[in-house]
Amino acid sequence: ATSESIFGIFYYADAVRMIRGRKNNPAAKRLAADAQPTGWTQTLSRRALIGDGSERALQIGLGVGVSARLLHSQNVRVDVVEIDPAVHEAAVKFFKLPKKLNAVHIMDGRRFIDEAPASTYDYIIHDVFTGGSVPPSLFSQSAVSQLRRILSRDGVLAMNYVGVPSDRRTLSHVARTIGTAFPHVRCFVEATEDMDRMANMMFFASAEPLAFDITPDLLRLIGRDTIRARVLGEMLRYELDISSFVADAELRPITDDWNPLSEWQVGTAIEHWHAMRRLLPTGFWLKY
Repeated sequence: ATSESIFGIFYYADAVRMIRGRKNNPAAKRLAADAQPTGWTQTLSRRALIGDGSERALQIGLGVGVSARLLHSQNVRVDVVEIDPAVHEAAVKFFKLPKKLNAVHIMDGRRFIDEAPASTYDYIIHDVFTGGSVPPSLFSQSAVSQLRRILSRDGVLAMNYVGVPSDRRTLSHVARTIGTAFPHVRCFVEATEDMDRMANMMFFASAEPLAFDITPDLLRLIGRDTIRARVLGEMLRYELDISSFVADAELRPITDDWNPLSEWQVGTAIEHWHAMRRLLPTGFWLKY
């Protein structure tokens, strides 16, 4: 038995704290310890994953709370925005979401980011898949600009998009939209052998370069036998080349006025519907 999620994409988001040049990067802290006496090094090794308490993170879309729980365990002050109170209740009751997060806001995510103060967060985890599609208003150019506004100078956005990796039309427009607000954007698909099937794709974006320090030493600290370490250890292998999309000034970004995501996601929604009915028996759907 395991308390870990079998969905690897949740652990991709954990990489927001594993970026070179950030002061609380666990790999950098571990390397700094090498110059210290042996006893100090061993102590710091055990604490390398833990922040100093100054970092703040926002999670938009709670789900079962894997990302919020992990960040909280690393001494990051976590705010959650979730539109459905039942989702938050279930995350606390069944999935060990800590009750003492920094703040929980039961409200629309777009409204929250439009109203939040500037430069508030070091990390934003944006994961708003609703079971077949994503809310289009949270993927528009205006929304992405607001995410950039409420991040710190070198803050990092991790945005999960659920779609088909080979669908260059949708992928290109999502990537270009993010690129209008962030000069540095990378994307990693959840491990899959079939690029023509629905998959999670995690976009990382920042005003500063995105070089990941996911080192063997760091994975050892996490626990090599864990799903979390295995997923993070393989993440860089699954990068999608989106550089041409991000830099293409001729490519139309998604806006609040021109937002075709709902139309473009019909196929994904149907595929998800069938997948869920294969995963859970008919009796479940009739009862719940």
